[in-house]
This record gives sequence, structure tokens and C-alpha cells, in this order.
Amino acid sequence: MNYRRLVLLLTAAAGIAGAAALGYRTGQRLDAATAAVSDGGVLRPAVSEWLAIPTPVNEVFETLEGGSKLLADYRGQIVVLNFWGTWCPPCLHEIPELVRLQPYLEEIGGTVLGPAVDSGSREAISEFADEMAINYPVFRTTTNQAVGTFAAVGYPYTLLIDREGVIRKTYLGPQKMPNLLADVRQLEAEAN
Repeated sequence: MNYRRLVLLLTAAAGIAGAAALGYRTGQRLDAATAAVSDGGVLRPAVSEWLAIPTPVNEVFETLEGGSKLLADYRGQIVVLNFWGTWCPPCLHEIPELVRLQPYLEEIGGTVLGPAVDSGSREAISEFADEMAINYPVFRTTTNQAVGTFAAVGYPYTLLIDREGVIRKTYLGPQKMPNLLADVRQLEAEAN
């Protein structure tokens, strides 16, 4: 097995393990949405299957202005919840993709949310967000919250949350805007 296949297999396995852990953490049974299929020796998530894990309703993030924001405040919107860190090189490669995604989400009443994990003071994160031209809400969080509540198995770790506050998909590692947008559009189409 070549190195690339091994990395893909381990990444897929970690994503499935993360989804399973999140289901266990929230007390939800995971079904075929966490299954994976082999495609030419590469493990890929099953297509057109969605998770159905409720988000923690009272989860609070610290805003960069010093206040707090409930995740539940975004109910009614499609949310791409992206756990990242200023110290995480793959996260830095993904940020421009999320910046490109944000205007599309805004058009349909959605948003990217970016909790920065163990990334320093509010001021340091805010300065970093300005340098990266981040155009979506950024919060401050800890590993305890990312791992303990949302079962992050690595970074970046992203959750696609529907308008009812249900986690429909998880992603481990940097994502590309077209792939995330395709999942958002598919989720919207299936909801209508």
C-alpha cells in the first residue's frame, strides 16, 4: 500500500471514528451515514447518506469582543462549524476556502463559524483573523470543548449543521470550497 492510500485510509477511519464518538457523546445511534465504501482501494464515506446527531443546545463560544454566543443562536441557518487553530498549518490552507464559501452561505441564510482552538488571547486571534481576511464569525475555544463536546479527532475539524441544528456531516482535514458547497446544496435540495 502506498503512502497516499494509507493516509487516505487513516483519515477516513479517523472521520468515521469521530462521527461515532460524537454519536456516542450525544447518545445518538449512528446508522449507515457513518459507513464507508471502498472505491478502488480508497475508503470513502457513503454517498447521499447523512448523519442525524443533534448539536449540544446550550453550547457557548467566547466571542472575540469578550461576550458569548450560543450555538443555538444560529438555529434556522445552515452552519459550517470549523474548529481550527492559528498553530495548525492545514487549517491555514483551509481558511481561504471557507472565506470563499461564506458569501454563498450568506445568500441562503447560512454561515461559517470558526472557533479557534487554544490559539491565544481574543486580541491575538482577532489580529490573525484580520490578516487572513476572515469574513465569518470567529470565536475562542479550548481543546476540552472541541474534543469533549464535539469529538474533534484532529484539526481542522468541520461539522455541517442543518437548519434544525442537526449535525449532518463531519470532515477531518482541510476541505475545498466546491466540495463543501456541493454538500450544502445537496442538503438544501433534500430538505425541500
